[in-house]
Amino acid sequence: MEHDRDSVEETLLDWHLNRLDDEQRSWVEAELLRDSELRAKSDRLGQILQPLDHWRGAPAQLNLEDKVLAHVERSGQANRASPVLPMDGGGRGLFPFASLRDLLAVAACILLLIGVFVPGVSELRNRSQRAMCASNLGSISRGVSSYQQTFAGSLPFAGRPKGAYWLPAGARGKPYASNSRHAYLLVKFNYGPTPDDFICPGAKTGRPMRVDDLRAYDDFDSACNVSYAMLNLAGPAPNLRPVMPIVYLGDTNPLFVGARFNPSVDPDKTNSPAHRGRGQTVLTLDGSAKWVTKPVYGRQRDNLWLIGNIREYTGVEALTRDDDVQLVPGYPATDPLVCGKLRH
Repeated sequence: MEHDRDSVEETLLDWHLNRLDDEQRSWVEAELLRDSELRAKSDRLGQILQPLDHWRGAPAQLNLEDKVLAHVERSGQANRASPVLPMDGGGRGLFPFASLRDLLAVAACILLLIGVFVPGVSELRNRSQRAMCASNLGSISRGVSSYQQTFAGSLPFAGRPKGAYWLPAGARGKPYASNSRHAYLLVKFNYGPTPDDFICPGAKTGRPMRVDDLRAYDDFDSACNVSYAMLNLAGPAPNLRPVMPIVYLGDTNPLFVGARFNPSVDPDKTNSPAHRGRGQTVLTLDGSAKWVTKPVYGRQRDNLWLIGNIREYTGVEALTRDDDVQLVPGYPATDPLVCGKLRH
């Protein structure tokens, strides 16, 4: 199917409102990643729609219209003797041609409209957040590509002390090295992404890093400054030049909460909490930002949250296959929560 620039611009609103089928949605998302001007227009449209994010409404009740109309009928019967609203001080009715029954019917219509529209607002908010999330990953992808051009195709890598843990709760006095240090190189040396790009719009506690000199730091200042989980680069020989476009970064891993391993979730069925558990946006090394609704992804049927079949983590585990992916969160050593765990 052939599409021109005008047609994709006309489709942006439908994409934000989740009115497209799978083929159309994939086409629009591919165009957004390819065309920065189009992506900027989409971001502006998302900002225009953003006030709807603050509208919270309960789901429509079942048989709401029947209940409201029944109430109208009962009210009409009770007020047959005085069908017109009371007069104001000037002797004229506030609405001289409207009976109480008529006004209740109007109120019933308004309630019906709210019952239909409010559930759609939540979906619109989710679509807007996913669009902004994909835009963030697009910026990070361009930064990774620029870094690779400088360093002969290598992924950003800040090194790792021998025997270091990537999960502070498991370090227990041994060296600790946050996994987010690697991606921070893109910000530190100005390869394109800004601190804002590392905040998922669906992350409730996320806030961009705000410092005068980004080069003075070797990692994000706090776990709140990096909402995304990144490819685990632990181990004596991390996979810095994958031969296939594996997932490099995505929404936060639900197996880790508060710098600790969370054993209460099923890694085969649990999505990231960033988008209400509906799925996660992931960035693959071919530059694609994709929305996936399950943690098991790709032709290899790889689980984004696990290393192989390992089900429990202390922070010393490392990938052993070139095509395996585990996205782990970054817990900077300067985060107060991490400092407390390292002292103990």
